[in-house]
Amino acid sequence: MNYAGKTLTTPAEAGADAPIRLKRMDLFPAALPLRQPMKMAGVVIREAENLFLRIESADGFIGWGEAASAPAMTGETLWGMTAAARLIWDSIKDCDARLRPDLMRRARAAIYGNTGAKSAVEMAVVDLIGRKLGVSAVELLGGRSRDVLEPMWMLGHAMPEEDIEEASTQYAEGYRFFKLKVGTKSIENDIASIHGVREALGPAAKLCADANGGLQFTVACRLIRETESANLLYLEQPLPADSLDQLAKLNQLGIVPVGIDEGIHSRHDIETHAARGAASGISLKLIKLGGLTPALECAGRAIELGLSINVAAKVAETSLASAAAAHVAAAIRNFDWGLSLTQIYLEHDPVHGALRIENGRVTPPAGQGLGVEVDETALRHFERAVPA
Repeated sequence: MNYAGKTLTTPAEAGADAPIRLKRMDLFPAALPLRQPMKMAGVVIREAENLFLRIESADGFIGWGEAASAPAMTGETLWGMTAAARLIWDSIKDCDARLRPDLMRRARAAIYGNTGAKSAVEMAVVDLIGRKLGVSAVELLGGRSRDVLEPMWMLGHAMPEEDIEEASTQYAEGYRFFKLKVGTKSIENDIASIHGVREALGPAAKLCADANGGLQFTVACRLIRETESANLLYLEQPLPADSLDQLAKLNQLGIVPVGIDEGIHSRHDIETHAARGAASGISLKLIKLGGLTPALECAGRAIELGLSINVAAKVAETSLASAAAAHVAAAIRNFDWGLSLTQIYLEHDPVHGALRIENGRVTPPAGQGLGVEVDETALRHFERAVPA
């Protein structure tokens, strides 16, 4: 049975003899505390405000989806996503989930933007179809290109010595891929952190840095030049998303490849950055692109344009959304800039059997659908009441 092409258009292709009618959706807006605050350029994150949704078919199968609110990245708040999900549901309820492309066209037409809400809906539909048909999500996304993934560990402390200590600890746990947050310290301390972490990890470990758009051009130039010997794999979003000319100048220095995250929300954005020489690679987030299928389509275009690819969950999503990101990463043909999974930064991961990273490696869950069982009782403990 072949599920490649992402389209289940007939009962025969779907392995089912009847439509999979969508009958019910329940929403669970929640605030999940992080193990420790995470500082990025311009913001300190102490808890993750994520929307969870559960979709049920007429014959009782259930699928779960999740999306993190990201006002500065997608424009979506927790309550905005909640309202958008209700509008989307009105457009797809009673539809046949096997006709997923048509279903998602309806979702896109229901409301402009709101890519996080759309991603959570598609995630739940994919999970439901996989459980109904007894197949893993990656098979619904075109098939598995790899079995094992190498997630990166994120570093973002106030002082260089703290970054160095944590990097050394996680290296001993098996991690070999690290991302260092920059733009939150002084430029001197950012440079010291990069060199100190590289010295602690040795030359073989992969090390990249992420400024979340928080540097000025002259500062970014200094950072790149003064850390050349640290051999960063890439520098992610060193400048604000609208600074394409300056991003192109940085990228064309040829010292450190420039990756783009906050500036990538569509295939058009990928093509624009590539045409301007403003990117050597991109970061794909489901909440920015509107779901698993758009992320894979964007990955395909990036490969055609010769761009490297990173797949990332938002800080911080649970094992549910992290599993979805892992399934997408496993389905991408060329994949060289790593995977960011974020359930490890949560104080509580409300699932039965969290996605496990062992010796710096993770395998996408092999169970049906996303392969993750949400602990609804635990989730309700963090649920936020919808404002009146």
